[in-house]
Amino acid sequence: MKIGIFLGGTPKMGGGFFQSLKSLFLLSEIEKFKSKIEVIISHKETINYLKEKNINTKLFSQNTFMRYFSELFEIDLIKNLFDKIKIRHPFTRFIKKNKYDLIIFLGPSIMSKFCAEISFVSNIWDVDHKKNSQFPEHNSNFNFENKEKLYNYIIHKAFKILAPNQSIKKELIDFYKANESRVIVQNFIPMLPSLHKKNLEKKINYKELFDKFGLPKNKKIIFYPAQFWAHKNHKYLIDVLNILKSRNNNNFFFVFCGDNKGNFNYIKNLIKDNKLETHVKILNFINDNDVISLYLNSNAIVMPTFCGPTNLPIFEAFYFKKIIFYTKDLIKDNELNDHLINIDISNPEDFCEKLEICYEEDKIENITKKNYEFYKKTCSEDSFKTAYTKILDEFDHLIKRWK
Repeated sequence: MKIGIFLGGTPKMGGGFFQSLKSLFLLSEIEKFKSKIEVIISHKETINYLKEKNINTKLFSQNTFMRYFSELFEIDLIKNLFDKIKIRHPFTRFIKKNKYDLIIFLGPSIMSKFCAEISFVSNIWDVDHKKNSQFPEHNSNFNFENKEKLYNYIIHKAFKILAPNQSIKKELIDFYKANESRVIVQNFIPMLPSLHKKNLEKKINYKELFDKFGLPKNKKIIFYPAQFWAHKNHKYLIDVLNILKSRNNNNFFFVFCGDNKGNFNYIKNLIKDNKLETHVKILNFINDNDVISLYLNSNAIVMPTFCGPTNLPIFEAFYFKKIIFYTKDLIKDNELNDHLINIDISNPEDFCEKLEICYEEDKIENITKKNYEFYKKTCSEDSFKTAYTKILDEFDHLIKRWK
């Protein structure tokens, strides 16, 4: 059995890419299937992340032409014509040429639609487009419609689907009538903790990295690691800062970091128009070690997002022993909710009041200690490998019926 693992995208995708990368590393450590795995990458810059692991890679380049060509296959009339004259999508030909028996998609990918002749496994992280279709990232350029088509295909064609928690599994069943036995729950395993552990041996000076940002030393630093999507709700934090400013409360300083996903200029202009430059700093897209330095040296993490519950900063905050303020009622899992400081994102006054916990050191120590223990239990690398081993064992057994 030959297994292709598809790693799409680049580091600028943010959390999705690094979640996929961490999954790839763990998959490559499953001894039973190690020799049967080959990684398919879509961008050359990804190779640098795989060098140290001695992972076999094949490049399937996705350029602009490829994107438009793929869109032609979405049109039934053209697709039927292509089938009649035996024109296959380049990815279908790529799979056949490399003799893969199973493809594992580490995130939802349109390339799964061109696996008609073989089986595949796919991760689905959330169904936020369905629950929050009002945001531009979901309702522009037919993003909603395209994702619906993709999810419907994956859910009814995939050999197995991996969902990050029971809540997402239930939504896949409720919204798309997914076969319950095909949906496997496997929690996210964040990348930054393993990188941090590895770098401890290199004795990287994270305090020095943090100091280079020139952040105020006499204020509580509140860190929001998120790309600039509208649904990430940076606007809420601007409202919070305006309230603090009106009260002459200069004790808190906010740090944003992330790539522009369409909302960057809007937030940047809000900061300027409200004269908040001395209250908040935008660091744009920064490297992994810089992000770790911010986690280690900030006083708290905040995430007032509309979309979830699959957000990596929750588990990163738990690992780095930082309290995290998170959107109230977004997570249905009561056990996870107990480890968060919930904030009402319809009421910025609520967060202003809850910020005062940053001065209660004993309470913070108690919370973060429990959060770290929860992280170790929930983000188990062994459970991840066990889940995938069961999937691959089952497929290996089945494929021997005909091959």
